[in-house]
Amino acid sequence: MIYLDYNATTPVAAEVLSAMLPFFTEQFYNPSSSYPEAQAVAAAVAESRKLVADLLGTTSDQVVWTSGGTESNNWAIQGSLTYWHGKRRRILVSAIEHPSVAETVRLLASDGVDVKFIPVDSHGIVRMDVLDTLLDERTALVSVMLANNEIGTIQPVADIAQRAHRVGALVHTDASQAVGKIPVNMSLLDVDLLTVAGHKLYAPKGIGALVFKAGLDFPAGFRGGAQERGRRSGTENVAGIVGLGRAAALAHEWFREKGPTTQRALRNELEHHLQQEIPQCHIFGQQVPRLPNTVGLAIEGWVGADLLSLCPDLRAGTGSACHSLTDEGSPTLRAMGMLPALARGLIRLSLGRQTSSAEVLTAAQLLARAVQTKPKSL
Repeated sequence: MIYLDYNATTPVAAEVLSAMLPFFTEQFYNPSSSYPEAQAVAAAVAESRKLVADLLGTTSDQVVWTSGGTESNNWAIQGSLTYWHGKRRRILVSAIEHPSVAETVRLLASDGVDVKFIPVDSHGIVRMDVLDTLLDERTALVSVMLANNEIGTIQPVADIAQRAHRVGALVHTDASQAVGKIPVNMSLLDVDLLTVAGHKLYAPKGIGALVFKAGLDFPAGFRGGAQERGRRSGTENVAGIVGLGRAAALAHEWFREKGPTTQRALRNELEHHLQQEIPQCHIFGQQVPRLPNTVGLAIEGWVGADLLSLCPDLRAGTGSACHSLTDEGSPTLRAMGMLPALARGLIRLSLGRQTSSAEVLTAAQLLARAVQTKPKSL
């Protein structure tokens, strides 16, 4: 089995698991308790907070633990309206956001919030000219993902933040797919809120963070206790927090060892094999900055799910699991202006730190063999 779905989730790294295990057993104490054993656990939480802050170019007191990307995104979006006390009621999001952003703002729109979707160009990059027309003093929040989960394109978030701040709006970026894959510096991005999802960078599922710009007095996510300096009440997921901290340290090491450069070369190798073996293969976002591990492709005449079903040894993502001709396929490709026939064909191949050259060659061969030996599904 070849696993090329690391954008969906990563395995927990061995070093991460090893760091976590004691906090399920002998170091099980509640970090809010006052006795020495509990305070040792609190110190471990504080150390993990520092490791995550260091990875993101910020300070420990700006990192607040959450259950993952979805909670962080919901908190950032809904909290932005509370932050403005009804004075600002417009939210701008890109047309290619993750459902945890897109569905949240659609729900708010049904309650009367002025929600605008910023279109993207044919490469999947936010159209800054349209953003400029939508920004005004009514804007509470601009939320644009740092890296797209389907094709890996990286948005000009620092430029977006600069424009949004001119009208006083808050800026949030869902960095779930970016953190741990490329260097992410919150100060350089100049965003007010940033989302982290642990299971995208070799930490466990169920842990993440919402990171705040220094000085931002943002509404609390949960109430009921003093945890997280009153920003998010509830007994901490200590083992998960320790795991995320260790994963952040591993990411730091991977960057120092030029991991993204090596991974980008392997991704390019995969794309070369695909284009050599399958002439009708379309690869999206090649002309713009992308994550070093992500290949978003479609093969003319094929529904992505149909093609993957003919490759039982390949684990990959698809923009559409529906075989119906009425299904319009990948939301990202549709927003980029692709016809439904091509948008239904999206296959996402996402590499991990363990992926080998032999695996990417075999993956390309499996897809090519399926295309050559079976009739088209459209």
